[in-house]
Amino acid sequence: MKSVNPTSLPLVAISTLVNHAGGWVLLLILSFSQLQAYTTERVVLVIIDGLRYSEGLGDPEHLQVPRMAALAEQGALVTDFQNDGATYTSRAIPAIWCGAWTDINSFHDPACDGVENNTSELPTVFEYFRKHLDRPASDCVYTLKELCSWKASFDPDYGVDYWPQYHEAGHTDVEVWHETEGIIENLAPHFLMMYLADVDSRGHSGDWDNYLSAITTADSIVGVLWDVLQADTAYAGKTTMMVTNDHGRHDYNFSGHGDNCMGCRQIQFLAVGPDIHVGLQSGVPRTIPDITPTIGELLGFPTEDATGTSMMELIDPTSNIRDVSQTNSPENFKLSRLYPSPFNGELTIEYRLNTGSPGNLNIFNLQGNLVWNKELSASSTGLSKVKWQGINNSWEPLPSGIYIVQLSTSNLTTSTRVLLLK
Repeated sequence: MKSVNPTSLPLVAISTLVNHAGGWVLLLILSFSQLQAYTTERVVLVIIDGLRYSEGLGDPEHLQVPRMAALAEQGALVTDFQNDGATYTSRAIPAIWCGAWTDINSFHDPACDGVENNTSELPTVFEYFRKHLDRPASDCVYTLKELCSWKASFDPDYGVDYWPQYHEAGHTDVEVWHETEGIIENLAPHFLMMYLADVDSRGHSGDWDNYLSAITTADSIVGVLWDVLQADTAYAGKTTMMVTNDHGRHDYNFSGHGDNCMGCRQIQFLAVGPDIHVGLQSGVPRTIPDITPTIGELLGFPTEDATGTSMMELIDPTSNIRDVSQTNSPENFKLSRLYPSPFNGELTIEYRLNTGSPGNLNIFNLQGNLVWNKELSASSTGLSKVKWQGINNSWEPLPSGIYIVQLSTSNLTTSTRVLLLK
């Protein structure tokens, strides 16, 4: 395939429907074309097998998943994410890999002493990543427990030469995590997938307490994983992590799954990273095949046989707009907090302008047009607040969309982004 220079690709205005306050609204967002370079350089995908939504992020108390709930607040959560095919692992895991529901073939796997094993008919995210970005296997790692892992495809355009590096270790999620931690430290792959299987196996046992305990362990692993990534210079500030499930469990009997009940179908998906909207709860319906195209969007490779589409509503299209002063600005000059975000009627902007000089609060749309501004007096009182009602300078209401809030003086500038939903 002909290579494309990401910087030469145009910006495209697109729209999507978002469910907000009981109604559907049209949200205009700016989509960078598929090979646009984002801040994200690495992606980590975590699959927690068989976690029912009601015990995961669907629990309003988040009793078993406090770390994932906190991460969802730092990033984006899809509130309507479903397995829209077969709600069992041998079909759903390959669907996640391929970005499509795929036929499963069998072969005698020499890596598993010649036993019969499964392979997907369609190429996988591993193969797309390695071929299109010309990456070695050590840069594309799949960690899981020792169970003779299912393999990627034998597609003639992809296949064995582009499979991931499989790291099978131990028999518990904790052992898989320790293997993964070593991979991060020693290889720092740009694409890493970790598969945690204990929640499903504990669920099948019918022991409710053990099932909940496995969820708590998986949640802790996800939290520690993010901490490790943020402490590693290869990953910090340039990694997007996604956490999802392959299927849920019966809503009438937690020990099984496999039919069309909502307990089996509804699963969770959260994403956190430098290009992901902060604090977004997206009501746009999404399904398993949308995961691989979203990874391709962030890392810059096509997924031509995928049937899913990139979850652009989760991606902040202005995330690569960076003011140098944002990181270097003094403590007495900063945008401290904007809330609520997304907002509807009124946004509160907290800022510090204790510089001895007056300043301006400017709001731009994504076309770079100044839509609203307010002159600010120099302050010596610490934190100040301004209310903005989502209007322009003529007091006309602005449409739903992403706006850039800028605080500036004669020699300092800092900005952040906010989402207006009506």
